[in-house]
Amino acid sequence: MHRGNSGQIRVLEALLATAIIFSALLLTHPIYVALAVGGDSEALYSAGMNALMVMNREGQLGQLIAQNNWTGLSKQLSTLLPIGVSYNLTVYDEAMQVVNHSLIANGDAAGKNVVAVQYVLVERTDCRFYVVRLQVGYMK
Repeated sequence: MHRGNSGQIRVLEALLATAIIFSALLLTHPIYVALAVGGDSEALYSAGMNALMVMNREGQLGQLIAQNNWTGLSKQLSTLLPIGVSYNLTVYDEAMQVVNHSLIANGDAAGKNVVAVQYVLVERTDCRFYVVRLQVGYMK
């Protein structure tokens, strides 16, 4: 190899790396757009269920409900759910009476594609039974 060719090889290497990264972005972009715009019900259900499970991992969901801390519950959901997903949460007791009388929501869901997630919860300190219904959908 001649000494004068080493710069050309570095330029070719940089162009090849750029082409690989650019093609990877082109191939993954349509998948992301399909989930965000298409309103996949399974993705919404998974996001809602995962948010409730993460909140209940250390018993925090039950504590927030027992303390009637609806603003804290709303802040947790806003943090855990992806951007662009709206939610409406209702908490029922064992007699299926609504426990929260204030609205726990962050916006209007777009039309037809709203998914309801029901989560059965037993609060650890008082052993109270709750049914948490979380409705999630993509924002308008």
